[in-house]
Amino acid sequence: MPTVLLANPNAEVVSRDERQWVLCGTHAHELRAEIEGGADFEAIKTLHDSLPGEGTIVVLSARADEPTIRAHRGITSAYEVFYCLDSSGEPVLTDLFRNALARLEPADRTVPDRAKADHLLYRTTPIDSYVERIHRLGHGETLTWTPGETTPRTELTETLEPESGLSPASAHDRLDEVLSAVCAPVADDASLMLSGGVDSTVLEPYLTNPTESVTGAFDTPELEFEREYADRANDLVETDREVVDMRESSYLERLEAAVDALGMPPHQLQTPTFDGIYREFDGNDTLVSGQVADAVFGLGGSLEVARKVWMTRHLGYVPPVVAKLQQHRDVLERLRRHPSDPDGQGLQFAVYTDVPSVVETIGRRRYERRQRERYEYAMDRVPDADGGSYAQHVHVGQWIDFFCEDAVTVWRQAGLARGCEMYTPFAGKAVAELALGLSSPERYVRNGEPKHVPKRLLGEWYPEYDRSKPKGNGNFPADRFLSTGPLASVFDRYEVPEFAPDISGAIVDHSPGLAWNLAGYAVWRDRVLRADDLEPVSHTRSVSIPASESRAPGETI
Repeated sequence: MPTVLLANPNAEVVSRDERQWVLCGTHAHELRAEIEGGADFEAIKTLHDSLPGEGTIVVLSARADEPTIRAHRGITSAYEVFYCLDSSGEPVLTDLFRNALARLEPADRTVPDRAKADHLLYRTTPIDSYVERIHRLGHGETLTWTPGETTPRTELTETLEPESGLSPASAHDRLDEVLSAVCAPVADDASLMLSGGVDSTVLEPYLTNPTESVTGAFDTPELEFEREYADRANDLVETDREVVDMRESSYLERLEAAVDALGMPPHQLQTPTFDGIYREFDGNDTLVSGQVADAVFGLGGSLEVARKVWMTRHLGYVPPVVAKLQQHRDVLERLRRHPSDPDGQGLQFAVYTDVPSVVETIGRRRYERRQRERYEYAMDRVPDADGGSYAQHVHVGQWIDFFCEDAVTVWRQAGLARGCEMYTPFAGKAVAELALGLSSPERYVRNGEPKHVPKRLLGEWYPEYDRSKPKGNGNFPADRFLSTGPLASVFDRYEVPEFAPDISGAIVDHSPGLAWNLAGYAVWRDRVLRADDLEPVSHTRSVSIPASESRAPGETI
């Protein structure tokens, strides 16, 4: 019997006309009303595609004239759908990877070489999942599955189109309208995750005043300036704020707890911070986050490096007598490649490792295949970029980050595992199409100001906000953490994965990014992948058709 295992506490479950619907995301209430009025899957999908937010739809049907299972993931949606045949051969769909993994016996949880290569390169699996039997519905894809079919059918049925009539000078006014629409469904019942950066602070005016907020922070010295940012922002916007303080000395313990809940590797070092907020915040279970704004309107490091090198490309003729000039020449050479080139600058976005060491381990052919698959996945979903080489590379890199970086989907799942929902207005379809309505690279940088669209909007709401301050991103110092800090003993407790590159000496001395990728995987492998007592998270609801006589639709299992 097909089953949906639902971790999202706010998802709508609707029974109508021999169908069981599961609705996640911005417009769940609006879609519910249409379903209760008798709308079918095609009508609901058409309506969903026209709305400004993000979301995912799943429907199970007992009707003989239609497929048993259909699902659609919105083109910008970070609400995941994982699906598999469990160890008993039954179809299972879920919004939380852990719940899918729990339906497989340990012997059935095979990690393919493809996933290991992805993890070394990207610390995630950008298009599929970590386990061979568990599949992942892609952005804009529709799934059709009737039990008895060995393989479900998936098709890309939704893409992004640029909004017309926009100009860089007035785009912030349109963003104001879009954020108002996307935040409205939760404005009265959500708390703001306030980091003090542009992305979170600009969302405060769209939530009910006084806004309830939360800041999560470890006492890591390198992140002291970010805690000050949050304090200053809160003084400015005057929210009712709770601070979740965490000790750096507890980081490994918190990492283990986060991985246990997620059921997958942790991706970024910030994951325990998010998990700590979800576990300890004494407020609303819907938390509004500024995540995804960077991917839509301009990243920090990768974009800034490309911009500076392109603006100073004349230096490419200067002999590389110092290391910085050689680095400049290397980036310039990558910018002059075709954007689909695996070694081009665009495809270096959202790569977190020492690439030469990984390529030596996984092989050049596999590296090129994984890079090109990321390129094709992202570029199938957005129009090609106009303009020259630099414009095309940053367009590709930014959308690679949007569709393939995955941190937001991991952090949302971390919330779902704790009975919370992370709400991400910048992941709305209308926000992405607004951004596409501006040409690259002015979409991302204007008059030397990166991420100018949300910054200008924030400046109108709060002119006193310092838009020129250095960007913070919550990144922990991986080198110190893994050499002398709270993760120094991680490879004593968890054996280095067998697919690690052959590197002499300490891995962290060679590449902190690679060392973190391996550490996160090792924790997951030993605590979750091999666990024979893994269960779905306790608040999981089970939705099936026909409904079980012993359990009402949507009842907690």
